[in-house]
Amino acid sequence: MNRSLHQTARPHRALLRRLGLFLLAPALVALSLPVAIHIAERQDRGFAVHRLEVVTVRPGGPADQAGMQVGDRIATVGDRPVADMREYYSAMANDRQAVALGLVLTRAVEVVEISVPQGSPDQPTMIRHYCLWTVGLSFLAIGWWVLWRRDDPVTRTFFSLCFIFAFFLVDVPDLDDTVYMYAKEYLRLLLQLLLPAFFLRFFLGFPGGGRRLGPRWAGPRAPLLFLPAAVLLLASAANEIWHPAPAGSPVEMILGTVILFYMLTFVLTGLVIFARHAVRKDRPIQRTKLLVVFGGLLLGLVPFLGVVLVGEATPVRIAGPVQYLSLSVILVPSSFALAILRYGAIDRTFIVRTGLVYGALTLLLLAGYFAGVVVLGTALARTFNVSTFPVLLAIAAGGGLVIQPLRQAVQGWIDRAFYPERQVHRRAMVALADRLSSLVATEDMATELLDSLTELYRPQRLALYLSEGPDQPLQVLGTNGGQDALSPASALARLLHRLRRPVFTEELEDLLLGTGSDADSLATLTRSGALLAVPLVGGNRLVGFLAFGPKRGDILYTQEDLANLRVLAVQAASVLESRHFYHDSLQRQKLETEIEVARGIQSSLLPVGPLETPRFVVAGRHEPSRRVGGDFFDFFLREDGSLVLAIADVAGKGIPAALLMTSLCTGFRREAEARLRPAAVANRLNAALGAHIAPGRFVCFFCAIWEPESGLLRYCNAGMDPPVLFRQGQDWYDILRKGGPVLGAVADHAYREGALTLQGGDRLFLRTDGLADQRNDAGEFYDEERLMAAVSSRADVAPQDLLDAIFTEVRHFGQGGEGDDMTAMLLHIKELKEKTTNGPLLAQAGRDRVDHRGLPRD
Repeated sequence: MNRSLHQTARPHRALLRRLGLFLLAPALVALSLPVAIHIAERQDRGFAVHRLEVVTVRPGGPADQAGMQVGDRIATVGDRPVADMREYYSAMANDRQAVALGLVLTRAVEVVEISVPQGSPDQPTMIRHYCLWTVGLSFLAIGWWVLWRRDDPVTRTFFSLCFIFAFFLVDVPDLDDTVYMYAKEYLRLLLQLLLPAFFLRFFLGFPGGGRRLGPRWAGPRAPLLFLPAAVLLLASAANEIWHPAPAGSPVEMILGTVILFYMLTFVLTGLVIFARHAVRKDRPIQRTKLLVVFGGLLLGLVPFLGVVLVGEATPVRIAGPVQYLSLSVILVPSSFALAILRYGAIDRTFIVRTGLVYGALTLLLLAGYFAGVVVLGTALARTFNVSTFPVLLAIAAGGGLVIQPLRQAVQGWIDRAFYPERQVHRRAMVALADRLSSLVATEDMATELLDSLTELYRPQRLALYLSEGPDQPLQVLGTNGGQDALSPASALARLLHRLRRPVFTEELEDLLLGTGSDADSLATLTRSGALLAVPLVGGNRLVGFLAFGPKRGDILYTQEDLANLRVLAVQAASVLESRHFYHDSLQRQKLETEIEVARGIQSSLLPVGPLETPRFVVAGRHEPSRRVGGDFFDFFLREDGSLVLAIADVAGKGIPAALLMTSLCTGFRREAEARLRPAAVANRLNAALGAHIAPGRFVCFFCAIWEPESGLLRYCNAGMDPPVLFRQGQDWYDILRKGGPVLGAVADHAYREGALTLQGGDRLFLRTDGLADQRNDAGEFYDEERLMAAVSSRADVAPQDLLDAIFTEVRHFGQGGEGDDMTAMLLHIKELKEKTTNGPLLAQAGRDRVDHRGLPRD
């Protein structure tokens, strides 16, 4: 049930992801563009308002010069009365013109009209606003990139948090429209209330999901986290619509207290969960990620908060360049994004190397900017009296084109200068891949892979799980691997096939527990003692996976290790899969050869042509539905001159049926040449088959012995389609039924025997059910009626020619489709030496008489 709910929710989650990527994020970017323009155009009047009350007046500023005081209440802006902050922001939306601003203030019991002169924003103010705007877009860009790279509950929640922070930092523009401002205000309130819920939900899943808390809130219970926000939003709207009250009323104070309690509870709970994750000692990979996050929080928030606190604590404005320190807050979402997107341990070497690469890249870009704008731009401005703006655009466009190749060049230089072991390690992995490609046997490849990786990474344990083919279990090989097998349908195998990257068992356990797992998957992880699993996916099939134990010395696998193993896994899986195909091809060729040999052996056991004497001619024909089949026929003369006939149909097709047929043919020859009668032959064959035949297998069998001197035919029918005796000059035929059940069905059954006399011109037709059961495209059977008519209408045709004609007709009826094995025999009596006296009596024993339509006849 949980799996069906999870599958049902997938389209809904995909829709939310596309909504965030292609609608919400672009819409916020579009709304942020006018803000960048308004920052430079916005008038700095030198005062701040909260709930229409003036809370700050900058000394010496335009408002101070106009006589505004702290505590004044705004009543009118220009000629528009304002009753709340939404109307105030709507009236101030167009305050970008260099003209005086008329205000009507209420001060105690008096009304004061003032005119606030224009005031252009100073550089520190503009830099602060542009820094916040840049930080907001950076939050949005980082959240968008994380959601684009991965789709899971953690990334979707992270994008939501980044979007909310970006909305407040960018501060979408105000419009001179009261409805728009009301909508903006309620949207701000909604996002403000959703922020704690997203905050808590994020830390329930970050960084590893949490075995207990993560799955509990990842399914149908997830919307419950957002229920308080929805209730508080509705309560705020209802309070304002149905019970409007002035600021500071008891209702508003109670509602504000509840909102504050809700926000503090959710935020503190999230921080507690985050701290619990941080102190877990059984999660080394998780701890490395949390250290990165702590580092990002420290380096990002300390400079930012320092600028804010200093600016609030001192009356002197902070210099413009110092304001750039507030950009450090971008490190906060960047560190979380790195911890989310980077699987495995985030080691110190990776962080230092990445810092060196992007630090050097930043210095090169700044040098290019300085050389282009300051040097070249200034020279052009002085020489040709032109603006430096086109030069800046050209540098920005050129930087976008060269940033990727420049990053690769810088990274290569740093690797050669500071990390030469990376090149050595990569060359070793390339050499290993080349050695694997040169090997043919899968066992040799597995040995080379395990030995080389053990030497390179020095794991305490290393096992290779390999599948011999589709739907085959993954068997374990390796150092201290033990005896283990994993079903390809297990949750672990499906998860590794989906991830297709090196993954630590910490993450595997969280994912398995979060999505539902089987006991075998968790038991396999425990028995393997693996710290890292590297899936080998070739084509669209999990060929196997490598299970790495901890490194000697308890050193964690680095990001460089994961990158190299991921590349090696792709190459090794491709080679292993090609070897599987190669060995399968060899097996098929070997099987084809064995089938050809079996067909030759089977053909050698059957008569190669008709047997003809002056008194009779007997012919047979066999066509298997495949290269070998389960039908057989035989005829031969015994030393006493009697003719032995047999035909059989083994249940099934192909090689198993052919093997049983070969055994039956050999046993029949042995028993029939011992001068046994047909019933005795059937009894002995049934006893022999009953001791060795597999359950569900059986053999339809018919045996007859004809004495030419007397014309007497004795027979035993063990479940075979009854042979048909066509009498010369008669419009009816006899059906030979007497005998017993199929061979192998009933042990120790006593088979009966039938007898009748054959006369000159008689024809005995024996066949398996493959002829009558042949179907055409319309689903119609060739059936017994058509078959008997085909035989009776060719009374003057030689036996072998008659069989050839019938087989051709049946194949044409079936239009070449694959049917059952087809086998038939025809015994034609030419003449007898003398007419027997007991023929009429024996002719009545053990047979049914029917007319030419197959109907019973007296």
